[in-house]
Amino acid sequence: MKFLRLTALLLTCSSFSFAVNKDLIQLQRDLEDKINALQNDLDTKLANLTGQITAMQNDTRRTADQVASLQDQVSNAIAKSLSPVEGLNNRVEGVTNDLGALKDSIADLSARLERMDAKITDLKNQMQIIQSPPGAPGAATEGAPPNGGPANGQPSGPPPGMSADRSYTEAYRDLQTGKTDLAYSEFKQYLTYFPNTELAANAQYYLGEIDYNRGNLPSAIQAFDAVLERYPENPKTPDAHYMKAMALLKSNQRNRAADEFRTLVHNYPHTDDARKALQQLRALGVSASTSTAARHHQPAEPK
Repeated sequence: MKFLRLTALLLTCSSFSFAVNKDLIQLQRDLEDKINALQNDLDTKLANLTGQITAMQNDTRRTADQVASLQDQVSNAIAKSLSPVEGLNNRVEGVTNDLGALKDSIADLSARLERMDAKITDLKNQMQIIQSPPGAPGAATEGAPPNGGPANGQPSGPPPGMSADRSYTEAYRDLQTGKTDLAYSEFKQYLTYFPNTELAANAQYYLGEIDYNRGNLPSAIQAFDAVLERYPENPKTPDAHYMKAMALLKSNQRNRAADEFRTLVHNYPHTDDARKALQQLRALGVSASTSTAARHHQPAEPK
């Protein structure tokens, strides 16, 4: 009996163990199937993601190419737009250079004309000497002053070897190099022998300027007045007006200085001297207008 029971028990356990092994195998298969399905799903998603990344990279490259192309187009368009401007700048520079060269040529021509005028004066003086040779020693001419001086207070002519061109050049050079005393004497000598040249107004003006810088204001005012009276229509006329007004101002003659400034502004309104005169009038606190007509200088009659 015991043997039979033991046998039945073993059979029962064997059947149970077999059933358990079968369930485990089935469970293992199901698990493997799920893992395979999950792996396949992951592979599919990874493949899709890789494709999307590749597509994005391609789109980025295309966008970069388009941006580069657009930059090139913009750069070319800007270069084409600026090309006429650069050409215009070159033309403006060329015109400016031409104007500078023209200005230099005009200045050189003016200097040559001044030298020519001085040489013409020299020739006139030499002709006067030839036409009116000096009398014999000790002989007195009619109307001649004592001590052998020039008749009627006027010099008969420059000393031999003296020319207007050289005299003015030396005087101006000495003025520029600080030899004002020597320049002052040379300008006075120039005006003594060459009072009617184009450069005579300059010489007279520089006499006034030297006196002004020395503080000799009455003499400076007289020198500038001489410029205005003897050479009224001359490039130095506005300068003479301004410097005369400044000398009057330094002499505490404010009303006369203001009148001179107003005359300058009225007669020469577009000059740099007129601009400076307006500044002086504003500093004086007076108006630039005047109730009386400003004096207009007329050209001196030929002598």
